Amino acid sequence: MTFWDSVLAMLSGALPVMAVLTLLVPIPFIIAEQLRPAIARPRWQAYGLNMAISLSTVVLAAPIGIAAGMAATAVQGALGWQPLAIPFDRIEAIAGVGPLLKGAMLMIAPLVLHDLWFYWSHRLEHKLPVLWAFHSLHHSDREMNCTTWARDHFLQSGWRGFISVFTLGMIVQLDYMEAGLAAMLGQMAFMLLSMFYHSAIRVELPWLDRIVVTPQVHRIHHSVEREHHDSNFADLFPVMDILFGTFRAPVRGQFQATGLSEGQSNPRNPLSAQLVPVLNAFKPR
Repeated sequence: MTFWDSVLAMLSGALPVMAVLTLLVPIPFIIAEQLRPAIARPRWQAYGLNMAISLSTVVLAAPIGIAAGMAATAVQGALGWQPLAIPFDRIEAIAGVGPLLKGAMLMIAPLVLHDLWFYWSHRLEHKLPVLWAFHSLHHSDREMNCTTWARDHFLQSGWRGFISVFTLGMIVQLDYMEAGLAAMLGQMAFMLLSMFYHSAIRVELPWLDRIVVTPQVHRIHHSVEREHHDSNFADLFPVMDILFGTFRAPVRGQFQATGLSEGQSNPRNPLSAQLVPVLNAFKPR
């Protein structure tokens, strides 16, 4: 199967699922945000824009995940490296539970690798101007809500996914389709937790703040105050922030306004969301 055949095959299977999940899974969070908002109730336009951006990112980033699998294969051949071969075909053939077992295995490996390196990649996105140009799309949401979790530029999503899948490909032998599927499943596994901690629900969980990322902890990271952007980088567990001195504990009763500083624009549609960061990243400084 060629590269573009793999991309089309993955998208034809995964995009409808992602579309349904993107539209339906946020509903309980949206209801909670409307009933008990952290500050003000997010507008319906804010939800719609984020959903549209997220779906455009899935489409545009898909080739990068498959390219990562191809790159890992090429490097293996050049180095003579032999990764661990897992018999996914035999696992999938197990009656009844085979497809579920294969999906679980493809999902668990990216999750473990993701949490190990995400913290440092996230810090780089706040330090390097070219990476911040893409990551700033995520931070530009002035009405942070449960759909902000997927408000990512496709090149940001792509470079994160590339490293994760490339690393996985050096450890575990995957074909291009499995590499792309691993990236997609890993992304889906984070969906619920990420929706929760991006949500605009007025909830305080001090007993949980240092165990997993909570809405109040992550709101500090999205605060309009620039100094808050350099704290609470973790994606799942705050342990990395605690170890490296970037954890900022929430103050009881405090829910910061979110977004970028004045003068920085908020995209109006998926096209500008994907195009403007590219122009900003490579324009002369």
